[in-house]
Amino acid sequence: MFFKKGNLDKSNVLGSVKALSQQCTHAYEEANKIMVPENYLVTGNVVMCGMGGSGLGARVIEAVYKNTLKSPLLRVNDYTLPNYINFNSLVIASSYSGGTEETLANAKDAIAKKAPWMAIGTGGALIDLAKSERVPYYQIISTHNPSNEPRMAIGYSIIGQLVLAQKCGVIKFEKSELDLLVNAMNQVEEKLAREFAEKLKDKEIIFVSADFMDGAVHVWNNQINENAKTFSAHFSIPELNHHLMESLAHPKSNRREMIFVFVNTNLYTNEIKKRFRITADVVKQNGIETIEFNAKSDNKLSATFEVIQFGAYVSYYLSALYKIDPGPIPWVDYFKEKMVEKE
Repeated sequence: MFFKKGNLDKSNVLGSVKALSQQCTHAYEEANKIMVPENYLVTGNVVMCGMGGSGLGARVIEAVYKNTLKSPLLRVNDYTLPNYINFNSLVIASSYSGGTEETLANAKDAIAKKAPWMAIGTGGALIDLAKSERVPYYQIISTHNPSNEPRMAIGYSIIGQLVLAQKCGVIKFEKSELDLLVNAMNQVEEKLAREFAEKLKDKEIIFVSADFMDGAVHVWNNQINENAKTFSAHFSIPELNHHLMESLAHPKSNRREMIFVFVNTNLYTNEIKKRFRITADVVKQNGIETIEFNAKSDNKLSATFEVIQFGAYVSYYLSALYKIDPGPIPWVDYFKEKMVEKE
């Protein structure tokens, strides 16, 4: 039923999926070589900038570390930084290609505001700017991302940002934690992901998560969109309990076209677990199919990466079911081409 690697998967997305844990180890080794000046030790707020695949790491870090962050953290997925950013702030700008116009604008804004800033990318204008400004940067050597797709470099981007944040005193992230999350990723069963993808075919997918898992499920949602070229949306408990359940009745086609994916873990609080059970019951009473993925890992960071690994496999095998190449993103590329055209 599934195509073999090399048939339609021309850029070897599957190779990148299989190498995600290697990306994590590689990024940890390389990013730890970076020297960070004393004035980069955070006393104010932290801003993480990035778009699309390059913005996924910030979402994961925000979700996992929100209860232990030593400084306020803000994600920016736009052209401008908040007005309050200043010399007490820390700005981390991430662009895999180094050419993302929004992220470049963020870096230049940080310079104008005299805020310490750092860059993450494979090269391009962002890394060139970091070099010219003599600020720390992590230049990704994408050995373990054969597809060269930014969204498939998630191991590099998340771990790179974790290490830089740790060096600046924002969070604690130790080698033992890396070892645990890599082990969790390597335990993910590819066969189960293939079977999971079969249940998602020809469905509009609604992801449901909570708390620290929101970042990982945002990654999964993103990769379903880009790899499988499939509509999906992501909602978080408890917020969805205040509005989304009333939307399920219409259109009537929801019953045959929609599926809810509940991403669960024993690490959720009892209140969240109860909300999951009741929410699933409401969905079923509306005649809509549900499916559940349960993360097995016993700590938040490892469970997060377990879901990222599983979701990457699912997105790949869903593209296989549709008999499409998961690599190209023609409509995103079309949009970018139109944006640079002169009016």
